[in-house]
Formats: sequence, C-alpha cells, structure tokens
Amino acid sequence: MKTKYSGFALPLCFLLLLAVLTVAFFALPKKSYAENEKRILSDPPAFSWQSLLDGTLTEQAQTYIADHFPLREAFVGLHAYWEQLMLQNGDSGVYRGKDGYLFATQPKLDLDKLEKNISAIHAFADRSGLKTTWMIVPCAGYMLEDEMPPVHASYHDGDVIERAKTLCAKDTFIDARSALTNDSDAQLYYRTDHHLTSAGAKALYDAYCIEKKLSGHKFMLTTENNGFYGTAYSKSGLWLTKPDTLEIYAEPDGDYTVTITEGTNETNYGSLYFPSHLIEKDQYPVFLDGNHALVRIQNNRCQNGKKLLILKDSFAHCFATFLAAEYETIYMVDLRYHRSPVEEILQKEGIREMLVLYGAENLANSTDIAWLSLL
Repeated sequence: MKTKYSGFALPLCFLLLLAVLTVAFFALPKKSYAENEKRILSDPPAFSWQSLLDGTLTEQAQTYIADHFPLREAFVGLHAYWEQLMLQNGDSGVYRGKDGYLFATQPKLDLDKLEKNISAIHAFADRSGLKTTWMIVPCAGYMLEDEMPPVHASYHDGDVIERAKTLCAKDTFIDARSALTNDSDAQLYYRTDHHLTSAGAKALYDAYCIEKKLSGHKFMLTTENNGFYGTAYSKSGLWLTKPDTLEIYAEPDGDYTVTITEGTNETNYGSLYFPSHLIEKDQYPVFLDGNHALVRIQNNRCQNGKKLLILKDSFAHCFATFLAAEYETIYMVDLRYHRSPVEEILQKEGIREMLVLYGAENLANSTDIAWLSLL
C-alpha cells in the first residue's frame, strides 16, 4: 500500500548510505598501499593559499577522497564487471580474454623513437667495442591471438620487431617470436601479468643457447606458488579472476652471489631468488628482487672468463636466472634507474659482449635509453 511518504524512501536510503560512508571515511584508518592495485595511495593534501588559488588543493583533495573512500576496491570491482556486462571490454586498459587471461591494451608504439633508441644503443656499442645481441619480447596480446576477446584493437609488436631486425642487421638478432612459438605447448605468459612465465623465459634461454652454440644447463622445479596476481590483474579491477602459478627453476648445484647497487649502496645476496616476495601480492620480484639500477651476478662455480652486459627491462629478470649458468659474471643495467656511466663498468670488468633484452613496447617508447648518449 502506497502512502504519501513512499516517494521519499529511496532518496532517504541514499542519503543514509551517503551519511554512513562519510562517517566511515573520517572514522576508519587510512591505508598507505592498495594491495590489489599495487600502488601507493595519496597522502592528505597540505593546505597553502597558493594551492587553493591555483586549484591544486582541490585536485589533491579529490584524489585523496577517491583513494581512501570506504569500500573503494569493492566499488572498483563492481565498476569493472559492469563494464564487462555493458560490452565495454578494454575500457579499463585491460581486455578480459579467454581461459582467465587478462591482456593490457597497447599504447601507440613510436617507431621514430624506436629508431632513435636503437641508434643510441648502436653508438654506445661502437664506442665501447661491444659485440651485441638483440632479443625483443612481444607482448601476450600479440602472441596469444586465440585467447583474445573477439573484438579488440590490434597489437603492433611485429612492426617493432621487424623494424628492429632491419636496423640491427650487423648484430646478432634472436627472434623471440620464433622461440615462443616453438614451445607453444607450455603456458609461456602469465594470465594476470604481462611477463613471461618461467617456461617462457626458459624458451628464450634455449633459443639464446642455440644461437650462441652453448650446451645449456639442466634446471629443476624447486618452487611452485599458486597465488600470483600480476600487473594486468591490478589494473583490471576484475578481482574474481583466478591467480597464476609462479614457478622457480634452479640448478641443483648453483652457487651465486648477487650484488644489487642503488646509488652508492651495494648489498650482496647468496641467491638469484628472493622468496620473501612470495608472501606478497606482487610475487614477480622473487626473481633478482625486481627492478634495480644495477645488478651484478657472479657465478661462483664458473671460471670460463665470460662476462656479459644486459641492457634490459623487467623481461630480463626471470630469463637471467637461467642465463647466469652460462657466464662467470653478468651485469644487468636498467636505464630507467641507472644514472652513472655504463662504460665505467665495461672498462673495469673488461666486458666485450652485450645483450639488449626489452619488451617491444618499452623499446619503442622508452625515453631513458637516451641516457646512454649523455652518461
């Protein structure tokens, strides 16, 4: 039976919910880190007359409220699944594919910048006397077309790789596409992350050994963790997606010293693997502790005198845990963080060989490779 108050029920419920959420916003403790989204949450805005007048204070306040709103992650998830229901797959920057795969959408790849980056690396290699090998890793969206949703934008990793192959004709070029196609029976990319799985990294290692005429080493599965959520998951908001399985393969008798350098600080470790990360939401840093400016890997059981410089992004981390078996010393330089002259390392260590290992998107769009010309 309708009454004269029936029309007020819905607005009153909405106002009550808004009041409860507002009280909760001020009463509940604030987190500094969003685990599902893998990002640091904003701090309260600092008041100043300048920030008030130029609008900065308002923007910071809006960001702070959005980051710390009660049940925020639940609302993010609801929005993500609503987009799926409304056939807006990919609007969040992630495509929901088949078999639990989440694929990051691809920004425009800058082929002009690609040429400049390759030219900068060539100039560095020429003045340093380095014999250079290239390995450019295509993204999952390019390689796993059968797992993509029916409607999606095109991926252009092939254009990057073909252009790079032409520009690097004087160097050794290992086509990662072939290596990853030849081992198609294994899961080579994570379903919730943009990186290669250990099987994918091992496929690249096998291709490298064939090209370099190396005998290769045997590895055994030592760790299998079923709770890995990667970067695509964090960006998607699709919180009901099943986690990946992260595997670690190691030499039965491996003995390594890993030296991580950040600025003037050097820290030594006795393993290629950092298992403390396996209890975190982001487990990929289990390989060489994730992103660092400079990492030195010393193979304590190897005395072949072979030394290698790897210019890289994070695709190299798992791969290097295999390749370390082939070299006495490997230096890994990440130009996103490294701001010291790389040539000093080469001169000090007598390195004459370099591997350039990047994801296609990073190599095409990187603004950090230019540092090679400035350092």
